[in-house]
Amino acid sequence: MTITADIAADELIALRLMQAIRAHGEAACAPDLLDLISVTLDVSAAVTDPSQITCTPRIDRKTRSILFAGGTAETAGGIVMSATAVYRIRPAG
Repeated sequence: MTITADIAADELIALRLMQAIRAHGEAACAPDLLDLISVTLDVSAAVTDPSQITCTPRIDRKTRSILFAGGTAETAGGIVMSATAVYRIRPAG
């Protein structure tokens, strides 16, 4: 495997989608903190220009200690990637 400084379009989309999901989860759980437990990404279409992506996060379920969240990355043509994530909610302080 060769690691390069370039980030592929699909990797950038995944990163932006996970940032959106985490930020949405952190806002829902504040002031508590989140630790990632699991993440699943599903790619449904190829995209060459990730700057045209809109990410839409959602909270699926929240308990006292676990947050189930997800989201989609879309272009004008529809969903190109979806993700689900599970976070441990860690009490602040």
